[in-house]
Amino acid sequence: MNSMNIRNNHINFLVAGLAALLLGSSAQAANGYSGPQGDTWASIAQLPDWSGTFALDLAGHLLSGRASQNGSDADGKAVALAVPLTPRYFYLRAHDTENGKQPDLASCLPAGVPGVMLHTLEMEFLFTPGRVTMLFEEGEVRRIFTDRTTHWSLDDLDDSYEGDSIGHWEGKTLVVDTVGFPKGALFQNGLLTATINTHYVERIFLRDHEHLEIDATLTDPAIFYKPYTTKLTYERQDGITMGEPACAQTAREHGNYIDLTPPTD
Repeated sequence: MNSMNIRNNHINFLVAGLAALLLGSSAQAANGYSGPQGDTWASIAQLPDWSGTFALDLAGHLLSGRASQNGSDADGKAVALAVPLTPRYFYLRAHDTENGKQPDLASCLPAGVPGVMLHTLEMEFLFTPGRVTMLFEEGEVRRIFTDRTTHWSLDDLDDSYEGDSIGHWEGKTLVVDTVGFPKGALFQNGLLTATINTHYVERIFLRDHEHLEIDATLTDPAIFYKPYTTKLTYERQDGITMGEPACAQTAREHGNYIDLTPPTD
């Protein structure tokens, strides 16, 4: 092979490689994938500072809690953010309320998605290549994968609380798409759980140094007659170390011991 042929082959190889790279980038863009942001330690260093812990503020807690229960504020006045439940799920929630259903957290079970986001629990974000991990003080964990664009099969998630979350960065905003969390509590008070078809999308960003905001949308044709949107604000908890979980499964468990004395008749 002469030098001219070697040169031509080298050029053809470079052109083919560039074309493949451009095609791959176009496919990733079409899927909403932002590229390698957060995929290496160097790129993680360029991401926003979400260090420390955050907790849902009282105003956000009131909005997500009471509005999702009955569409009213603390004084009983109607609020705009009533949950758009279908008639069947409106009845199911009323039935759960009437019968005093307890949230999963009261039985040492995970709240799941999106319920865990609606409690005033401290949460912490860990950035590692290809993943953002959310830790909650009662021991729950959410894993958001930023290195893939395809969800796991729903057949593998039919017993899941957290579902499968994939994310990508749009500038300084982390966009998270979650599916497959049929055991996840839909609301802070634990009433109603998702179905295998519930879809949860979050846009997570720092509003300022002290406040992290999550704009989220829930959709499920069986549960909501239109998309249910929420805007939640979390405050940075400076100097606070996230506590370890201390769960009590019954009213007879206290602190670090369990009272095994038989109950009185």
